[in-house]
Amino acid sequence: MLFVCYGGRHYSDSTRVIYEAMLKDERFKDYIIYWAFKNPEKYPFIPNTVNVNSLKYFNIALRARVWVTNVIVERALNFKGINTYYMHTTHGVLCKLDGKDAIDSANFRTLSTFKWDCCFASSDIEKYVYAGMFGIPIGKMHVIGMPKNDILVHYTEDYRSELRKRIGIPEGKKAILYAPTFREEANFKEVFDVDVNLWKQNLGDDYVLLYRAHPVISSDTKQNNDFFIDVTNYEIVEDIMIASDLLVSDYSGIIFDYCIMDKPIFLWPYDYDKYNAIRGLYFDIRKELLYKEDQGELTKVIKEADFKKVVEEYVIPFKNKYETEYGNATSKALDLIYNNIQ
Repeated sequence: MLFVCYGGRHYSDSTRVIYEAMLKDERFKDYIIYWAFKNPEKYPFIPNTVNVNSLKYFNIALRARVWVTNVIVERALNFKGINTYYMHTTHGVLCKLDGKDAIDSANFRTLSTFKWDCCFASSDIEKYVYAGMFGIPIGKMHVIGMPKNDILVHYTEDYRSELRKRIGIPEGKKAILYAPTFREEANFKEVFDVDVNLWKQNLGDDYVLLYRAHPVISSDTKQNNDFFIDVTNYEIVEDIMIASDLLVSDYSGIIFDYCIMDKPIFLWPYDYDKYNAIRGLYFDIRKELLYKEDQGELTKVIKEADFKKVVEEYVIPFKNKYETEYGNATSKALDLIYNNIQ
């Protein structure tokens, strides 16, 4: 079996969750499981790794019974083993145009050579969007939720407390997670538009700001201080979500994951018209959640907001619309793999 996450950049997302559950499942004990990375030496705790840019990678890919990825596996391959079962977990792109719908065909049409044998969704809305986006038959779309999000339902308060200590969130402070998507015009480099001093001036008495850059971009590590904590290099974003108290984002798929926890979500779509023209959006997310385009106004809204009311009026209706299946996706994913390789 072969696992690849974000093209070999990370050990995270639903691919990691499926893998770690598979190691504990007796049904898969006779399989050799490989992980492909750009820098395999960073993951000495994984028994079988391969460089994603090596000839060995392609040899393993062609022999593998199962491919599991959240992006693509094949890279330069234009054929695969006849018995290879190809599982695509997705990683969260719902409101942004992608695949066959993409405006920028060079960057965002799917690079997958083959039709996936299964693909995950968290609601019927996602199912039909993804099926059209990637050209997948409806019958191969499985509305089971995302394995990576199971922990968002089942975590304990002790686990959350330990995460907050590990990250460095001071006792008595609320943690804002700011997790934007990337900007295409920046050529997958970071666009950091936060006026940290302004945020600290308006919110610093009661909050700290956790910053998480998108996993596909190159990001310069920021200097942490008593208000700002850069958590970009923390591998498991779900831990950051659990540790935080509220989310600020724009058009990122993290919004759809975060709403599962019934925590406040605020949008900062400061470049909405430009982003929509360049990347394109399936719907106007500003009509779904509380937003401000000016960051000064945004910090004021956060400071004065009744979080319970924000959740009840915005977040829960959003969840009920877009995230109807969650909490038990990992076991369902393992069943799908097992039942299709017998």
